[in-house]
Amino acid sequence: MFEEKQGAVLSSYPPPLSLPPNSDSSESGMLSRLGDLLFYTIAEGQERIPIHKFTTALKATGLQTSDPRLRDCMSQMRRMVRESSSGGLLDRDLFQKCVSSNIVLLTQAFRKKFVIPDFEEFTSHVDRIFEDAKELTGGKVAAYIPQLAKSNPDLWGVSLCTVDGQRHSVGHTKIPFCLQSCVKPLTYAISISTLGTDYVHKFVGKEPSGLRYNKLSLNEEGIPHNPMVNAGAIVVSSLIKMDCNKAEKFDFVLQYLNKMAGNEYMGFSNATAFLRGWT
Repeated sequence: MFEEKQGAVLSSYPPPLSLPPNSDSSESGMLSRLGDLLFYTIAEGQERIPIHKFTTALKATGLQTSDPRLRDCMSQMRRMVRESSSGGLLDRDLFQKCVSSNIVLLTQAFRKKFVIPDFEEFTSHVDRIFEDAKELTGGKVAAYIPQLAKSNPDLWGVSLCTVDGQRHSVGHTKIPFCLQSCVKPLTYAISISTLGTDYVHKFVGKEPSGLRYNKLSLNEEGIPHNPMVNAGAIVVSSLIKMDCNKAEKFDFVLQYLNKMAGNEYMGFSNATAFLRGWT
């Protein structure tokens, strides 16, 4: 019945559309069958699944237990563990209750329908590149702001997230660092999302300037060349929540960035911001 013992996919189980004539063909019936299919794929012949086995299989697809889309599922599992005497084991019915709200996403993950089907193989290549690059010790940390000059040059980390929300991190990825100009595409995304492309580009262009990023220059239309040079980034930032005061703008942007980061940690360096104002 199961073609693979490790990283088994849903296609190794009889497809849910192969139904007897008296089967429930309603939407709820279909979702229930998907839940059964998912259970048997992970259980590999067992009647109950340890929760850690489910989370391990989940991570192999690239999804994390902290994924906001799986909040209901993980909350249900934690509640089931507290309320049941199963010792962290899920039978088919308990499993169905936990995954029912996320069954479509989970089915896509375990059927390898994400943009990177074999995420473990992909991340093994990323990890190898990470190890090779770790040996490169040339260059210096940025020193144009005293706070940045204090950065540890030995820190090295890589994180990635696909369009389907598959995530992988390796190295020193839990240590906060200052985004500096890397925040420009993020604030541009916020402005486009809240105001629309046409409106934003009344005030900033889309073409390269051919000049240094910090050169305060305008194109032939009298607007900054693009959102990635300093002049354009300043304009884009000024467009966000124009009817709000600075504190409200700050809260809005920080909360939006936090949401873009999947509700992971997002902070603000007062020391860097203070010193940046003097450079």
